Amino acid sequence: MTRVDRRKATASEFRRLFLRLTGRLKRSADRGEGGDADLRLDFADVNAARIGASPPSEALTRSPLPAGDPRFIPREDIRAAIEHSHAAWREGRPTLIALTGPSGCGLTSILNQTPSWLPADTLVARIDLSKRPDTSADALALAAGAFEAPPPFDTVDSAANQINALAPRVILIDNGHLLYSRLMGGSEGGRALHGLMIATQGKHLWLLACETQAWRRQCDTAGAHRYFDITIEADYFSRVELASLLSTRTPDGSPSFDDAAIDALHRVSRGHPGLALFIAACIRRADTPTLPAPFDESPLWALERTELLTLAEISAHGMLSANELQSIFRRDPTSTSILLHHLRQSGLIVGSTGNQLQPLLAPMINAHLVRANYLY
Repeated sequence: MTRVDRRKATASEFRRLFLRLTGRLKRSADRGEGGDADLRLDFADVNAARIGASPPSEALTRSPLPAGDPRFIPREDIRAAIEHSHAAWREGRPTLIALTGPSGCGLTSILNQTPSWLPADTLVARIDLSKRPDTSADALALAAGAFEAPPPFDTVDSAANQINALAPRVILIDNGHLLYSRLMGGSEGGRALHGLMIATQGKHLWLLACETQAWRRQCDTAGAHRYFDITIEADYFSRVELASLLSTRTPDGSPSFDDAAIDALHRVSRGHPGLALFIAACIRRADTPTLPAPFDESPLWALERTELLTLAEISAHGMLSANELQSIFRRDPTSTSILLHHLRQSGLIVGSTGNQLQPLLAPMINAHLVRANYLY
């Protein structure tokens, strides 16, 4: 608890302390309180729906970029690592690649560009995980679809035999964090797909994109790092990359950000491209008259232990339904519903069928969970 010396503190300082403790610190732009007020965005304010969709001409999209999109910021070190791994595989070295990075750093955009980085004769297949494959049958059906083989495969061994008889190809797996599960029996599908990857790596090259927290859990619980030959670690944007991002997304005729503004925006967003674009859009639409200070984390400090554990499990799994959370914490449906409702109202999670961290707030939430020893 913060102590205040009443002999020195001003009335405005007392008010800010009260608002901070109650989690209701608002932007001064919303209140018009003068220059001494805190210029901070509320967690609940960071909602992409609040500013609506940007016109195509503004190019402020936070969605993954398709292959060849000129707005893609080159990640030359990642591209070089993928090209090197592919070359080693073509020379006969069995290879599994893990591409890891924090939520929102651009893993899907990188996967979208990958085929254009490979030789023109390379066969590429793709598995986009939209939900957790709970059983071996679920995982084998995904593999059958990627290889255009007659589904379903009966077992991992029979699937490996059939897949190894096919022409060599590169298989990209997006949202690999959905392979991690702490649910009772829920890891069966992930183990089946991992087993298939290991059994076919001599013939095919697998590249798994997975959020950092889920990857660390998989390494800790299943020793995934022992089977993957190469781990490529992506991160949020550097200051230089963020400057390039803003320059490619600045609408024609709009003023560009100067160096001081870019420094401030990088500090506030921690290099998260989606959050940086969100704040830039708010400034251009006059919702925020100036760059806000770094986020006030009082809403996180006000959470109870169960709520922090819930955020940690959602972060590690990438996405969890209410039923899955009930299974993990052995809670009844009513209390689970109340807990999730509070986290949604606080602006910390989004989703209806599958709950995930608010994408634009993931850097702040994960950093807080790490400091509080709820995540690695």
